[in-house]
Parts: sequence; structure tokens; C-alpha cells
Amino acid sequence: MAYNDVLAELGIRNGSSEKLECIAERDQSVVLRKCCGELCEVGKEEYRRLIAGGHASPLNIEPTAGFIPDEHARVAQSMKLHAIRRDDELRRAGNSARKSAEIIGTELRENPRFIRYVPAQFGLRTLQHWKQCKSKDGRSALLPKTHLKGNHGERYDELYEEIAMAALEEIYLKNDRISTGKLSDLVAYRYEQAWYEKHKADTQKQLNPHGKRSLEAVLRKLRVDDVISYRHDSETAKKLKLQAQFFHRVQMPFDLVEVDCTTGNIHLMGVDRTCIGRPTFSIAVDAVTGFPVGLRISLSAPREELTVQTIKDVMTDRGDAFFEKYNIENRFEMTGVPQIISSDQGSENSGGHLSRLIEQSGAEWAKNAPGCPEKKPFVERFNRELSEYLQTLAGSTHTKELPDKERTEKGMLEACLTIEQLEALVMKWLYDVYATKVRRRIQSPLRVAESPMQSWKRLQSQAVLPPVPEDITEWFMVEKTVRKVWHYGIEVEGVLFHSPELGELIKHIGVRRSLDVRYDPTDCREIAVIHESLAVPLIVPAKSDDVAAVSFADAKRMRTVSQETKKADLKARSTAMELALEAQTRAEEIGRGKVQSLKSARAKEAMRRKHQQILDNSKVPPRSQTSAVERANQPTPKAPVRRRSERPTIEQME
Repeated sequence: MAYNDVLAELGIRNGSSEKLECIAERDQSVVLRKCCGELCEVGKEEYRRLIAGGHASPLNIEPTAGFIPDEHARVAQSMKLHAIRRDDELRRAGNSARKSAEIIGTELRENPRFIRYVPAQFGLRTLQHWKQCKSKDGRSALLPKTHLKGNHGERYDELYEEIAMAALEEIYLKNDRISTGKLSDLVAYRYEQAWYEKHKADTQKQLNPHGKRSLEAVLRKLRVDDVISYRHDSETAKKLKLQAQFFHRVQMPFDLVEVDCTTGNIHLMGVDRTCIGRPTFSIAVDAVTGFPVGLRISLSAPREELTVQTIKDVMTDRGDAFFEKYNIENRFEMTGVPQIISSDQGSENSGGHLSRLIEQSGAEWAKNAPGCPEKKPFVERFNRELSEYLQTLAGSTHTKELPDKERTEKGMLEACLTIEQLEALVMKWLYDVYATKVRRRIQSPLRVAESPMQSWKRLQSQAVLPPVPEDITEWFMVEKTVRKVWHYGIEVEGVLFHSPELGELIKHIGVRRSLDVRYDPTDCREIAVIHESLAVPLIVPAKSDDVAAVSFADAKRMRTVSQETKKADLKARSTAMELALEAQTRAEEIGRGKVQSLKSARAKEAMRRKHQQILDNSKVPPRSQTSAVERANQPTPKAPVRRRSERPTIEQME
């Protein structure tokens, strides 16, 4: 069902601020309560889209703690709740996230009740972690986990450790062809023989754990770099050491999102029907489902703005207009906040704006070692699928029959797709073909043979909820400036912004007033206006409806005339001047040069036009023969004048 149809069925207008309250959760649906108190039930997918659109609140059912907290735990919980409430107050007052965290840290350290419980490294990430725990598991998630401390049992005994160490030194460190699973079977066999030999008198005693996990626990005690150096040569060991610094096991959607920029293996055509080169694909792939939750196509080289726009697509719903535009049949929304973003060391994956975005969203940025594409296998796998699809289109750089160098010229001659046409084909292939293609079990981190859409349908109820529009505004609108407001709106970086709400604000405060403005440098379609009379920042769209989703720098570059255009314009102007001089020379040759008296020439031209008009009118036949009518051309009779018989006296005149 389309999003607008869902809103209409629930009785909510698209532009209203009404929010539905979630009161219960079921297997495939949730129960919502309207403002009037009426209950309704919607599916999990519609519920996520309502949250992303700002029309529903997350589930507010807090689990119990499971234990009785002591005084220390209660005070620590009170401190975290106080910090969260104080952060909401400071953020509504117009403070940034970092400034709010600094103020809260100072206040907590000056509070005699909370000073003992404030973390030594209290900062923005600490506050974001507390808010995330509270929104996910309720108030009980803010209690300290001190009750979980202690040793809950050993993984292995001393005999197993001794046998495992001997086997590791004998086989594992010297042979890189022996896997951990095969070695665990050998260690378990030797351990059972030694244990029965030691306890053959006591038949009631049972074996301690001695499986694969026990061997992995022994391996965790060893230094990773020592083991790698023993098993491999120096060059391979160096690469594996860098890989061993980061390891993340994904379980749910958006636990790990891999980002990469690659050049498409296809030539595109410009508006003048000439080959303009190969496009750049910026892709963000979810590790669990294998679906590209963000995809951008550009003609420019990989850069930071393109990566930021791709991450923004990961957190923003596509909307019904997107599916209608590309005529997509398999329609589903897959949005959320990535917990870990993995990328390579490219220049497009670094910059001030990207760093602030990662910090604001609470995600973790994990960059891979140089020359290790195997560290992001899911996005590399999708790149291969995309390359195979592009080979079927006209203008591809290579096919299975012809390699790159042999087909380059032929692909340039075949180029017939513009970037808009290529985007339409790729988006439809993405949802209608790739989303329904089953992945092998070995290609899935969950080891399940299912398509990306099936995986998302099965796990979407457990995935991280998508951010609300207010959070997206806070995370991406990081640039601040001050602009004066005029009757026609606000101008930022050469783009004009206006809306009916801004018009009402202008009537209230007047023109030529300075306002604080926040905007996203990578998206020139809207800005956020901040004023003391507004409870939340006012989102103002661009005044023009046909503004593209490009950065302010690209918009300025599009408005700026290039040097080639200026040269062509100058050449055209000079050619026009030469033609004018040639016409003047010809006029002087036939005796019709420059007019000496402009005033007399204008009067003479006006008289000529008048005579010409009289001549034209004389040639038009009359509508009727006026001379043939008897009543025509007769003098008009005059009325008789009546005179007084007596002259008026002075009394009559007064």
C-alpha cells in the first residue's frame, strides 16, 4: 500500500503534525493509538514508514530490570536520566549537540550528588549512547551492569590448556593449511585419552568442555601478530595483521554498511549526442541483507559530497514518487541508521562534513587497510553484479567476448544512454531483479539462502528504527550562517528559499531582520531557519520547484559561465560587430550613410507613415453608399431661440 494511502486510511493529513502512539507489538503488526483515543493496527513496514515520516512514535514499552538495584545503581540511573532531559532542553534552546554535551558535563561535575558517578571521559558519544539505550530498552537499560560481574565458569581446565598449547606449537604455528576446526578435533581426541588415563579410577567423573570454542578461548590468549607471523610469510602476515585489528560479526540489518565508489563500465551520451565518458557509482550495501540501501550516480570524480549524499539516502525513505518515477513494481522501503560504516582509504571517504555526520549520528567509521578489498566483500560482490548488468546495455566498456581495450572504441560509438536514462534502468533493475535474487548461503553472514527482500522482510521488526525527520535535519544541516530576511525570502549561497510558513514569520518579525540559518552543504533543496519564536527549526524549501538534489557548490558551478562559453560568446559578439560594419560600409557606398539630424529624420519618418496610412485607407471600399441616401448630406435643423417680451428688472435679477 502506498504511503499516502496509509495516511488517508488512518485519517492523517500529509502535512499535519499529529503523531500516533505505539502501545503494543505483535509478530507482523503493531497497535497504534490516535489522538482521539481510537486504536488501529498496521504492519511493521507501514509502521517504520510512519516513524520515518514523523507521524508515529517508537514503541514505549520498557522491560523490567530483572534484579533489585542498589543505591549506587539508582543514583547512576538518575544521573543519566537527568543528562538526557537536560540535553533535550538545551537542544530546544538552539544549542548544538557538542555544545549541549559540554554544558551537561560541566553541570554534572558541579552537582554534589552526581559528581561521583560522572564518567571520566564524558562527551557527546557518551550522551548519545545513553539516549540510544533508553530509546531501545527503556529506563532499565541505564542501570549499571555491576550485577553481571564475576566468573561464571571456566571454558577449559589446565590439562586441556597444556595439550592445546602443545598442539599449537607442533602443528598450527608451522602449517597454514590446518584450520581451527581440524585442529580442535585433534586436541579433543588427545584430551579425552589423557583425561581417561588420569581419572580411570573415578568412573563417575565427567569430561570438562573440550570443543572448538575451548580451543578458540586458548587462541584468544595468544598474541595475534605472533601467530600470524609464524603461520605466514612477512608480506602476507603484514596484511593479515592489519585485518585482525577490526572484526565485526553482523546479526541484524544496518549493523554493518559498506560504502564504496566505483567507475561504471559503460559510456554515456550527452545532450549533444556525443560520448561524455563513464559515470561514477557511489554505493552503500547492508551486510546482512546484501541490498544497496544507498546508490548515487554522478559524472564527477569520487568526492566527499557524493559519499554524504549516499549515506543520507540510507537514512531517508524513498517515497511513492520515487517508485512511480522509475515504474518499479517490487516496492519496499529499507531505511535505518548504520551502526558501523566500513570503507576504504579513498579521499572521498574523508572530510570535515563527513566526520561531523558520523559523530552526530552515533555511528562508527571503520576504514580498511590499503590494498585490502576483501575487507568489504559485500559491496564488492554487488559491484560485480552491477558490472554484469551493465554489460548487457549499449555502450558497455567490455563483455565476456571482448576485453576492455578491444571494446573501448566500440562502446564509445554505441553510447546512447544519458545519465538520467541509466539511473532509471539501474533503479528498476535494483528493486525488480536484484532484490529478488537469492544469495548463496556462503555469501550471507547469517548463512541463510534467501534474497535481500526476503531477508529484510524477516528481520525488519528487529532492525534499528529509521531516524525521524528532525534527526536527519540535525545530522546533515551542519553549516551555520546568518542571513537577513526579505519579503521574497532568504538567499543562501545564491539559492532563494521561501515558504508560506516563512511568510508568516516575516509578517511577525518584519523584513531586514537577521536570522540564524543551518543548511546541508551537499543538498541545496532546503534550509532550517532558527528564531526565538519558533519551538523547532523551520524547514524552508527552495523557492523554485525544479531545484536538483545537488550541493551548493555544484549549484554555483552550474550558474557560473565557463571560460569556453565566454570565449564562444565573445566570438559571436565580434562576428555580429563585423556584420554590422559591413552593412554600414555598404550603406555609405550607395549614399545612405549615417543620418545627420536625428530629430528631422524621425519627423520625416512619422509623416511618411501618416501618408501611407491615408493611402491605405483610401483603397478600402466603404461599407455603404452614403451619397445615395436622401437623408444624407442634409443640414441639421436648428431649434428656434425664444426671447423675453420684457427686459428683466433689478429685483428679478436679485
